[in-house]
Amino acid sequence: MNFPVNYYKLIGRSSGLRTRILHANNNIKLLSKVSEKVPSEELYSVSGDDNLEAYLEEKEAEIESKRNKSMLRPQHYNILHGKVPYDEPKCDIHYSLRYKKRMFGRYGYDSGVNPGSLWPSAEEINEKMEYETVAFPYTIIEMLERTRQRRENEEKLIQERQAKLASNMKKLEQWKQEIAARAAKKMQVAAAAKAKKDALIEEVRRHFGYKVDPKDEKFKEMLQQKERDQKKKLKAERAKAKQEMLLASLEKSKST
Repeated sequence: MNFPVNYYKLIGRSSGLRTRILHANNNIKLLSKVSEKVPSEELYSVSGDDNLEAYLEEKEAEIESKRNKSMLRPQHYNILHGKVPYDEPKCDIHYSLRYKKRMFGRYGYDSGVNPGSLWPSAEEINEKMEYETVAFPYTIIEMLERTRQRRENEEKLIQERQAKLASNMKKLEQWKQEIAARAAKKMQVAAAAKAKKDALIEEVRRHFGYKVDPKDEKFKEMLQQKERDQKKKLKAERAKAKQEMLLASLEKSKST
């Protein structure tokens, strides 16, 4: 059935209705296949090709929106499909230079950003140069020289440490002998102390004239007394030896 352009156009959408619109010679041909009764109908007034095209675009956008089952927000849906998130600025940060640089770097000219506006100003360039002057005061040649000097110092320290290790390895045998000598001396001192203690114990036993248990209180008291006497004797001998040395030195000084 043919309908003039200035007449009403019948479009129905339901689960059982398919509609295809064909435009030819300023006429609209409506082809419908109905599998069940349409519960409702919508009447639209269409006049001219421009209105028809706008209407079709509106319906296509509506269909696309209904096809979106992801439940994403529009900006997230655009990002997912490689589009600019927002068609126009929504907040203050969207006017910032950083955001514009980010959008242009990601979407190019599709972002709608003028690349000329992204170039830093003369003041920003001067501030950047001043920062680099303070943060990196050395030229490339100077940095290379400093790096070379640092490596030379590190290699020198390594060589000195290796030489010290080699020297210590040569002294290892001597150190082993010295340690063994100190250990032997300690053992001798311990053996002499033990022999001295045993001699005191034997002397105490001879004092009593019979075998006494070393844990007996009398034995302990006598042993302590003997040890004190022995210490006094040693002290007296040392004082006497010191006095004799002093006298000998005085006599030697007089003779000279």
